[in-house]
Amino acid sequence: MRTRLLAVLSASLLAAACSGGGGDGPTPYDDIHDPSNGDINEGAPRNDTLPDDNKADAVYPPRFEVRDQSPVKSQGSRGVCSIFAATALVENLYIKAGMPVAEADFSEQYLQWAAKNLPGASFKNTSGSTSELNLRMVVQHGTVKESAWRYESFQWNTSNDPECTDGENLPTRCYTNGAPPVSATEAQKFKLPRTRFVNTNSIKAHIHTNKTGVNVGLTFFYQAWNHRKSVLPVSTDLWQRGIVTMPNGKDEEESLKNRAGHAIQIVGWDDELEVEMRDGEGKTVLDAQGKPRLEKGFWIFKNSWGTTGFGIDHPTGAGYGYLSMAYVKKYGSAVTADVPVLRTAEVCDDPDGIDEDGDNRANCDDSDCATHPACTGAGSTHTYTATPAAAIPDNNTTGVSSTIEVGDAGTIADVKVTVDITHTFRGDLVVTLEHDGTTKTLIANSGGSAKDLKQTFAVSGFTGALSGRWTLKVVDTARIDTGTLNSWQLEVATN
Repeated sequence: MRTRLLAVLSASLLAAACSGGGGDGPTPYDDIHDPSNGDINEGAPRNDTLPDDNKADAVYPPRFEVRDQSPVKSQGSRGVCSIFAATALVENLYIKAGMPVAEADFSEQYLQWAAKNLPGASFKNTSGSTSELNLRMVVQHGTVKESAWRYESFQWNTSNDPECTDGENLPTRCYTNGAPPVSATEAQKFKLPRTRFVNTNSIKAHIHTNKTGVNVGLTFFYQAWNHRKSVLPVSTDLWQRGIVTMPNGKDEEESLKNRAGHAIQIVGWDDELEVEMRDGEGKTVLDAQGKPRLEKGFWIFKNSWGTTGFGIDHPTGAGYGYLSMAYVKKYGSAVTADVPVLRTAEVCDDPDGIDEDGDNRANCDDSDCATHPACTGAGSTHTYTATPAAAIPDNNTTGVSSTIEVGDAGTIADVKVTVDITHTFRGDLVVTLEHDGTTKTLIANSGGSAKDLKQTFAVSGFTGALSGRWTLKVVDTARIDTGTLNSWQLEVATN
């Protein structure tokens, strides 16, 4: 069983039962990946089955870092590192979308409850989960602001509920600290468009192209992390600098006796950082000439152990770290999500019944839609189609534009755009819509190596008269891959 467990752990995101505040770090788990508990790794494909998003001509800088980050937090003594990693990424994505940093503060407490209770939930009888599950819950159900349900650093114990003893397989409420208050269930929900696994060889490509982070789950090796529970010698200096090296054989052997996992958010890299390799006794490994052997190439990551211990001397800021690229390649799995579109108004005639403005009232049930044609029966919907079949210039900011001249009268209530674009690397594309001096971005460098873009976008922010020029622009931002704007459709509801 141990062999099988290790194979699963190294091939998929970990359901990391990890705690951290005050340098406490992960706590061990044994069987939450046991297939007898159900195939909880379903949907976490092997790394070698995922597409490689690197462009053939890609050249990355030796050091790069995404700066749209919320402050480092502490998970305290609870095993919820994957909740914190996922929440950090959600905050990163909303800041990237334009939300002020001070407002991008989402509730880990609520997400921990959602990941174990809402439709699609899992890991109901353990403190841990996976970043993929957590992000999928945000896509499907949304999360709430921290102010709606503030995080509690300690998990419930018998003083809160007699059944909340130590260990796993307790009632779900013990791991979520009960049920959410009305302030959370009735709060505005913030969702993500899509989540996807990322080939660990494509992490640079994603970060550099999208300027957003990636969640990674890892088998935890105590000496590599310089953790105080390591039975092998550790380095205080490396701990304070936040440096996590590739584990040596002895560290692997000892750590797997007390198996644990951890999840973090990768936000950049440093190809030039070099760190001396250590053996199981904590001594520097020497080459044949007696010189120290160096490990080179580290990811920059955001951790969830607060700012007073781990990584206090990291140049990005306290609580950040450097993580061996070789470590991630061998033991990590990566997942990310797309940047959301900040919406302040409901899309009233959305056939999927999505609550765009997060007030728990969708479409015609939302008071914002009281005068919308789809809800009143008044007004009308206008549909226009263009079929330019135009080649998209490769790596050219001019791009290709297609204009629809509208002569109909009416006041804009709702706008949808459907695009049909053939392209060999969707992540190259930036698509915008312009009307009467207002320009809105439909998609920007999203989708990695996926081919083609055939999608309908609900576009908010257009007001005033329907009549005039509506221009769709498609820009290819990188070399080699090419494509065609086949057609597009404009649908506008008017009052």
